[in-house]
Amino acid sequence: MTRRLNLSTRPFQQVRPVWVTSLALAFVAVALISASLAEFITAKGAEKSASLQLQRLQARRSELAGRVDKANRQLATVKWKKLQTETASLQEVVARRKLVWSQLLADLERVVPWNVRLVSIMPSVDPKGGIKVVLIGYATDREAWLKLLATLFADDRFSDPLPLSEETTAVTSGRGHQFQLSVRYWPEGRR
Repeated sequence: MTRRLNLSTRPFQQVRPVWVTSLALAFVAVALISASLAEFITAKGAEKSASLQLQRLQARRSELAGRVDKANRQLATVKWKKLQTETASLQEVVARRKLVWSQLLADLERVVPWNVRLVSIMPSVDPKGGIKVVLIGYATDREAWLKLLATLFADDRFSDPLPLSEETTAVTSGRGHQFQLSVRYWPEGRR
């Protein structure tokens, strides 16, 4: 058996795997650092953009708050009672303009029996825009008067007929049964 002679002063060590591993770890570290730096720069830009947007929104909020304050000051000077009165009177005018006399008279002619005679028709507009009509007239007898009430109840253009007064005049006067009633009128029909 021959012996090999070792002429080195130090023992031989295999360091190549250590260097390869160290080099690979260094590349991984450089990649992670560059990824972190890229993410940091992106986050910094997003933060700056969000900060600028926040400043713009705060400026817009201040502008809108000023406009709201100005509008509130202007609204504080409005005389609400007077405005409400004017609005109510305008609503009444509009409702009166919606009343078409020819249509009202045609609808009354359709529902009034032949033995009833109307001597007065007084429409009035309530604050909500409804039309109330007070009718004064004569019927030949009480049955004709009751027939008028029944017809008003059944018709879709009239509702809530309410007798206000009725009186039978003397037979010698020839007028018949006098009545007064109020009824609600719906030009387009009941809803």
